[in-house]
Amino acid sequence: MREPLSSLTNETNTELSRCTDDAPQLQECGKAPAIADITEWLNTPDGKPVSLASLRGKVVLIDFWTYSCINCQRSIPHVEAWSKDYAAAGLQVIGVHTPEFVFERDPANVASATRSMGITYPVALDNGYATFDNYRNQYWPAEYLIDAQGNVRHISFGEGDYGLDEQLIRELLRQANPSVQLPSPTDVANTTPTSPSLTPETYLNYNLVSRYTGTPLAHDASARYRLPADIPADHIGLGGTWTAGDSYFTAGPGATLVLHFNAKDVYLVLAGHGTVTASVTGQPATVIQVAGTPNEHAVLTSSRQHTGQLTLKLSPGLQAYDLTFG
Repeated sequence: MREPLSSLTNETNTELSRCTDDAPQLQECGKAPAIADITEWLNTPDGKPVSLASLRGKVVLIDFWTYSCINCQRSIPHVEAWSKDYAAAGLQVIGVHTPEFVFERDPANVASATRSMGITYPVALDNGYATFDNYRNQYWPAEYLIDAQGNVRHISFGEGDYGLDEQLIRELLRQANPSVQLPSPTDVANTTPTSPSLTPETYLNYNLVSRYTGTPLAHDASARYRLPADIPADHIGLGGTWTAGDSYFTAGPGATLVLHFNAKDVYLVLAGHGTVTASVTGQPATVIQVAGTPNEHAVLTSSRQHTGQLTLKLSPGLQAYDLTFG
């Protein structure tokens, strides 16, 4: 079971505790906290900020996201569709981009990702986590639905409950304007994985790495690693030279990562310039080019979920942050 809202309370957000994750009906959760200490705004005229006070009379959806998160990438098409289809009926979407990794603090990287993902609604760069903490949030993605009077009425953590979210958006729009003419519900495919046996997310840094087996990690120092003879389910092992830093693993000569996975697709968040050669026993190897804006890369795509052993060989200098699964 997911943890509730964070304990970072202040005079503006204690009533958020009245909201429960994905409640099937609207709730009363107090005034919406401020969108505060934003580094930069994207998709607004001349980069001007958007205040919640200026949006009274509109229904507001705040979507917390970070661009290299595969869960966010699967949810964004739904959020963008709501923004386009319900804007005329009184909906305003605001994306609050709160970075998980250091490269996601770069406004140019976020702007590039925003364009490539087709996001047209305003995006606030919350690099200092002020707004994230104001809303007592702990997840990417997370949706906070605010009524026309500025009150939080629904909170949804994670991906997948798009039908419920849209139903409540429509309900709030009707409450704000009983004569509103709503379009038909959106029709965006829900690609959220549902298998309980899916390999869990695996962070690749010295502080957070889990399910690692093999040579003990050397903290923030270049070291040679020997691949273990056996890698348990959902575990990783290293071969060749790696530096296990506080934020990412940096590949050195002969850097190899082997993963015993249960998934349909495997994604690796990478920064730098070079290649990743991915191979599964009995299948041809695939070479993935890495360049440009740091982001997640699909290192394995399959037609169905299955168990296997994936070997990744990385060019020296590439930075590996995170493994996620779909």
